[in-house]
Amino acid sequence: MSVAERDHHRDDVAPPKRPTEPLDSAKTVGGARTRAGNVPVRDLEVVELRAFCAAATLGSIAEAARAMKISQPAMSKRLRALEAVVGSELLERSSRGVTPTPAGVELYSAARRLLRNADSVQALIKSPTPASPVRIASSPTIADLRLPHVLGELTASEPRLTAELISANSSLVRELVADGRVDLGIAGLDPYALDTDGLQERIVWRDELVIVVPPGHPWEEFDEVPAAEFAATPVLQRDPWSNSSRIVTSALDRVGLERAQPKAVVGSNATVVAMARATGTPALISGLSARVHPELSLEVRRVEGLRFGLEYGLVWVGSMDDLRPEVQLVANHILQLPFARSRPA
Repeated sequence: MSVAERDHHRDDVAPPKRPTEPLDSAKTVGGARTRAGNVPVRDLEVVELRAFCAAATLGSIAEAARAMKISQPAMSKRLRALEAVVGSELLERSSRGVTPTPAGVELYSAARRLLRNADSVQALIKSPTPASPVRIASSPTIADLRLPHVLGELTASEPRLTAELISANSSLVRELVADGRVDLGIAGLDPYALDTDGLQERIVWRDELVIVVPPGHPWEEFDEVPAAEFAATPVLQRDPWSNSSRIVTSALDRVGLERAQPKAVVGSNATVVAMARATGTPALISGLSARVHPELSLEVRRVEGLRFGLEYGLVWVGSMDDLRPEVQLVANHILQLPFARSRPA
């Protein structure tokens, strides 16, 4: 056996178990090694996460070391340090290589997301010229009620990052992204339509359409408005070409009801709410919008037997890795929001 083969064999074989005893009142909480008072021993380091992801992807510590252009002992040291911080064994070592343990599988996906963000930040920092603005087109509800906080939080931590936001209905958002006129879009996803524009999409927010009922209207007496009465009543709403309008019409069609023409259609949720109050007419708006106007004393009702669920997705063209670093940074930040997940097939 050559020296290189002997080193490879020695590194990939699990070392003998050593007795472990608590040091400095350290203990494991939720898979993370902590000291007394649940304070982590230290933060994870990016180089350790890179080492772990490389080893898990390639199935070999030796191959991962070569890919990262470091020595095999240095690679093993980083992996041992990461496992010590996490408080769990992350890789199962054998003569055939390494495979992730259950704890390693759980860490892997989170680590990959973090490393993509780190790569985008590094590229942004190394860029010799100021970053171009990230152009975003968004459904009005999200543009008004969610993105300002999200983008404000991100640009505060990345001063060189700038963004331009356009508010448009979901169909136009998808068109702008597909044509390359904006970098990213936030569009309502229509569960009754098959999109053929080839865009990538991931759900990032959920909402529902509800009825807001002004004071004195008969619908105040209902816990839920009868579906037939709702369908036959002209209500206020946003523009009839919006994704939300199609969702309501399709849901009523499925139970054999034809929807009456709206009383009026306007461009923003805020205007719809104001008109409902002024005219005494029920309005169909998003639940997000209804919750930000409690001072208007509008009762919220749903339709009996029906729910008009809304899903808003981040949409983009092609592979995420091919987007500009600053665009990747914004996209990854949005995709790490609590509700982000893949759209079901």
